[in-house]
Amino acid sequence: MESKLEKMQRLSSFWIKIIAFATMAIDHVGLFLWQQATSQADAFYVVGYVFRCIGRLSFPLFVLLLVEGLIHSKNIKKYLLRLTLVLGLVLVVQVVMYYAFDPNIGNNPFIDLVINGLFICLISQKGLKKLFALLPLGYVILSTTVTLLELSSLSITIQWFPLYLRMGYSLFGFLLTIAFYYAYHIASKVMFNHESAGYNIEVRELAKIPQYRSLVNIIMAIALFVLNVVIWLLPYVSSQLDLYFADVQTWSIFAGLIIILYSGTRGYDKKWFRIFSYAFFPAHIALISLIFALIFGM
Repeated sequence: MESKLEKMQRLSSFWIKIIAFATMAIDHVGLFLWQQATSQADAFYVVGYVFRCIGRLSFPLFVLLLVEGLIHSKNIKKYLLRLTLVLGLVLVVQVVMYYAFDPNIGNNPFIDLVINGLFICLISQKGLKKLFALLPLGYVILSTTVTLLELSSLSITIQWFPLYLRMGYSLFGFLLTIAFYYAYHIASKVMFNHESAGYNIEVRELAKIPQYRSLVNIIMAIALFVLNVVIWLLPYVSSQLDLYFADVQTWSIFAGLIIILYSGTRGYDKKWFRIFSYAFFPAHIALISLIFALIFGM
């Protein structure tokens, strides 16, 4: 008999993507509105602030989709290659915007997804191949360190590492990806006391069990909550530790409510929608840029 929580799990991967795409688009509209604001009292800033808070829901949902892909993909290398190709398209759009319009274009979350996904893939290898995981880990540390240095009292700008190459969520995104990925392993341990060896194969079968999916979702939501609490506390330690603009970023905690409703099923998955999913990010950035350029003459 289904529990109330299991009955609520009605969101397939299709709907998670739709929500993630919608909130991401709202977030980027908010970013462009901020660029038009002259002060924090400006209507552009206020509306942009609301839009950016709504947009914070998107990244945890994309991380959920990333780890689902890593767990269930028959060929992880091809899966990561597709993400890398999308990253390349996004970088082209962002480089044009960076040099033609405004260097404050915001970060590219696909860098986070590719780097974090690559780390998971490499750390799961056997023997000395695990050591290659130090490369993506080094990129995470570099992105985090550069941001910390620019926020420090040194008042420096690091030109050799432009914004479009940095991980927008750096250490936060990395830890969130790790927590989401291993939530499957933790859930299997709690429910079935399974051995860690070969648990990826087991997860594909366990994911069909509603109670298991519920536990995975709850663990993910808890991890998201804990990381947001840390982000919220850091500025109280020092304003120089406010890497993720806590007053905005901590709204991502509400993505946990959506994750709890995730059913673990794929849902609608026609070929055109898969192509649309990979094309959406560069296409919507280019479209929003064009609209704002026509309206405001950027």
